[in-house]
Amino acid sequence: MQDQLQKPTTSSSASATPELYTLDMRGYLCPQPLIKTRQLWKTLAAGEQFQVVVDNDIAHLNLVSFLSDQGAEPSVQKEGDDCWVIVATRATDSAISNATVITKPAANTAPEVSVAVGQQTANQTANYIVVLKSDGMGHGDDDLGRLLVKGYLNTLRELENKPTAIILYNGGALIANQGSGSEAALRALEEDGVDVIVCGACVDFFAIKETLAAGRISNMYEIAEKIAQTGHVVYP
Repeated sequence: MQDQLQKPTTSSSASATPELYTLDMRGYLCPQPLIKTRQLWKTLAAGEQFQVVVDNDIAHLNLVSFLSDQGAEPSVQKEGDDCWVIVATRATDSAISNATVITKPAANTAPEVSVAVGQQTANQTANYIVVLKSDGMGHGDDDLGRLLVKGYLNTLRELENKPTAIILYNGGALIANQGSGSEAALRALEEDGVDVIVCGACVDFFAIKETLAAGRISNMYEIAEKIAQTGHVVYP
């Protein structure tokens, strides 16, 4: 399936051609609509208007979040049960961050730690993110693993140096769901200023969007970007 980017025209006779860029991403799963929108964003000049059409709620929410962050003031029109049209205007140039770190797993018996390439500033040393990729810690007993996660999250609240973000993907997304036993700890961390990020594709897979009790839904693009940009990543 090919995405369709229709370009605007200045000719008034070409009535069939849209008056703004239109990126039709219906049929594409997250994060493809976001990736294509970011690519389009880079090609537009400030003031140019465009619209993106998607057919799933997660993609729509991710695009609104991204465009809002860019100052594009997106507006959304829902057409039918499963079609969202997001209209926005290219604002000023946004900084495109270049990854300056690589992630290197440590020994199996210790948390995996990322190591920055080149000089590491004091700020990079202090700031770190936590990635939880399952709803339990360690291997052996699932119930014990879930108790350990709950204890770990509650312990994070007591630390002076809290993580700037907690990323939840795959089975880790279930930690943010109602009834996980750890959702209260996550909400408390959010109140403390920790950005709790839940993988949108995982939310869809486990069908927990309506029962999510903590965190905000995001996408693999942002997750990859945060992991790349953060000097210290912990996988407990």
